[in-house]
Amino acid sequence: MIQNILINEKYLKEFSPIPLNYNLKEVHNYIKMAEQIWIEPILGYYFYQDLLYQVKNNEVSEENSTLLVEALYPLLGYAVVLESLPFLWSHISEVGVTLGKSENSDSLSLKDMTYVEGHLRRQVEVRKDYLIKFLCEHQNSYPIFNPAGICPCCNGCCDDGKLNKPQPLFEIYSTLKRCTNLI
Repeated sequence: MIQNILINEKYLKEFSPIPLNYNLKEVHNYIKMAEQIWIEPILGYYFYQDLLYQVKNNEVSEENSTLLVEALYPLLGYAVVLESLPFLWSHISEVGVTLGKSENSDSLSLKDMTYVEGHLRRQVEVRKDYLIKFLCEHQNSYPIFNPAGICPCCNGCCDDGKLNKPQPLFEIYSTLKRCTNLI
């Protein structure tokens, strides 16, 4: 089990869709991965390492405690589920990759899994934008944080409404359009 992580089991269950009675043994491997994919790029290496040190030594400052509970744990909870989802749905064993199926339940279809994955990804993206907004609004409390490169506005404030706006060209690139007038 990886010990040097930002979130513990209690907070992971509280801030994610994981049931309270779920055995987190299968999910532990994905906590660090989710932190490295979703958290560290936002916080930056030094701020991330500082938070890891404070959490590990149980010396979390009041400002960082607020950051963790208000903005970081909600993102991390869903990010862990998103990163672990393919491996919770299927299992790798001696016979190959199999669906995770028990005697009392059926596995989701690929179509259902795609829907769940898309929903989780949207949740993570919204929570990621909220974390960035939170950090920018409280920049004075986090001197290690540098919003350059992650905040969509020049001065680090996120009040201009640029976060959570849909990409206007996304529709053009996401679907195949056929011109029926040519036939």
